[in-house]
Amino acid sequence: MTSNESIRRGEFGLTFPVRLVSDVRKSQEWYRNVLQCHDISGYGHATRGDGGGMGLIVITAASPDDIRPNAVAQKHEDEPEEAARSEYGCDSLVEVAWDNLAYIVEEVRSRGGKITVEPYEYAHEGWLHKKAHIADYDGYNIVLSANRLQTDEPTSRQLEEKFIKTIQVRLVSDLKKSLDWYKNVLGCDEVNDSGYARRGDPNVPYPVMEVFLLQAVSPQDVHPNAMSAKVRGVEGLWEGPDQPWDTFVHVPWDDVRLIVEEVRAKGGTIGTEPIEFHGDEWDSINARIVDLDGYSIFLGGMRGKDEA
Repeated sequence: MTSNESIRRGEFGLTFPVRLVSDVRKSQEWYRNVLQCHDISGYGHATRGDGGGMGLIVITAASPDDIRPNAVAQKHEDEPEEAARSEYGCDSLVEVAWDNLAYIVEEVRSRGGKITVEPYEYAHEGWLHKKAHIADYDGYNIVLSANRLQTDEPTSRQLEEKFIKTIQVRLVSDLKKSLDWYKNVLGCDEVNDSGYARRGDPNVPYPVMEVFLLQAVSPQDVHPNAMSAKVRGVEGLWEGPDQPWDTFVHVPWDDVRLIVEEVRAKGGTIGTEPIEFHGDEWDSINARIVDLDGYSIFLGGMRGKDEA
């Protein structure tokens, strides 16, 4: 390899935040009927939209005490009061079009959804922002977010319930140290002071991992997912993982070990070394990376028998 050639990095694919819930079936029913998710699976998936939209995995909590929606994060010094007035935290940030936010709120309300914070607007550094909060079946807060330049005029368009993309939110004990970890250990391509971290090409819908890291007010507000319950003997329902999950990332087969070694070389913690499982039609390979606050990033790779 010449000095001008770069070492290939592992690719992060479709990424799902993981929620501990009281009842997987009822949680998925809420996401199907209220938030209009179309892909509901026995593995806990609830997704909406292709190449964007939203998606998450819900798994059964071992204890009601393990169901802990995010508390309100610490306010940024230059953050307008309107942006931090809510008594509710944020577990997922959903980007939507400016003209559609209020319409989505009313559609969700009409299907029995709980609007914890009605739509509100504020201006900041040349931008207008609009937000609203929706609480899911277990009280996790989904924040709808739209923004536009103050110089732009609202556009007239057909109203629709379109989610552009969804970004998971994590409360951390030290924002500066966490951002440093996501940049220098996890190898994120973009990290900024607002807490945003991304690994992957933003112009490609699937191979990207995005997260908002927010400074926790109290150390007690930093709570990685506990080990989930094992659900056994329920037809059509996965029993659950063998380790705690906070984020699940689909990764190409050969890239699981590549990412693990990259993170290890930079001083990162490997919670679970790569392990292979071989089935009749599919093989899988899994590994787990643990960030500074103990959040688990689970890497999952699969291949068909004809690809081996």
